[in-house]
Amino acid sequence: SNSGPMTRALTSLREIRSVLFCLMDVFVREPTLDWCKYSKKHSTKQGQANEDSWYPKAKVETARRKLELGNPSEILRDELKENVHVGKEQAFCHVALGNRKLHARAKVGSICGSVDEQVKCLIELASDLNVLGRQYSGLETWL
Repeated sequence: SNSGPMTRALTSLREIRSVLFCLMDVFVREPTLDWCKYSKKHSTKQGQANEDSWYPKAKVETARRKLELGNPSEILRDELKENVHVGKEQAFCHVALGNRKLHARAKVGSICGSVDEQVKCLIELASDLNVLGRQYSGLETWL
C-alpha cells in the first residue's frame, strides 16, 4: 500500500514522542521570530493584547494532537477556525470534516484507532478534490 512508508514514519515519531515534546517545549519558551511576528499580527487583527506565547503553545498542542492519533480532519478544522482569513467561513470547516456517507475521516471520531487509520484519513484528506479546490497559495500544512 502507498501508506506503508508514512505509517512507519508516524509510528517512529510516536515511539519518541516524549522526547519530541521536550524538544518542542523549547519553542514555547523561545519562539521563532516568524512565530512572534505572526502572533503579534494575529493579536492586532483580533484586537487582543499581544501575548507572544499563545501561538507557539497552539502549534505544540497541534503537534501533540497529531502524535496522539488525533483525527487529521478535526485538527484541520480547528486550525481553520483560528485562521484569520478563513475562520468565519464555516463551509471550509465542513469540507475538512468530510461527509459521513462518503469519507472515512468523517466516521472516525476525534481519535483514530491506529496509526494506519490516521494515515488513511490523512491521505483521504490530502486527495479530496473538494479540499484541494479550496486551498489557496500560501497555505502551509505541517506534520
